[in-house]
Amino acid sequence: MAEISSVRSGFIAADVTGNKTLTAADSGVVQRVTANATITLPSTALGLTFAVQAGVTTAGKLPTISVAPAALDGVTGNGFTAAVNKAISLDTTAGRTGDLFIIRGTGTAGVTGWVVDSVIGTWTRAA
Repeated sequence: MAEISSVRSGFIAADVTGNKTLTAADSGVVQRVTANATITLPSTALGLTFAVQAGVTTAGKLPTISVAPAALDGVTGNGFTAAVNKAISLDTTAGRTGDLFIIRGTGTAGVTGWVVDSVIGTWTRAA
């Protein structure tokens, strides 16, 4: 269950050890990924904010992380060209523990469904 994160002091965090589909109840909770996973976003809704953070796998490596919007939603910001149904991934070759991706919903389906709020580290979008 959610706990106060020692990695980002003062934030509520939940450990993610496999694929996870987020819901509105996960909004505002840092999803600390400690195993290879695809994090699936719900359909965009105004006011939803999700944070995905790179943890460390049991092998001591960065996990492969993919953040996938709903099929009709897109992600803009962070230099990404607007397009629907394109996942965002952590660049594990340049990444570090604690890299973070924060995204917020606009409530408008389509290419502007989700807007990147901030990033730490290098996150790329599928072609």
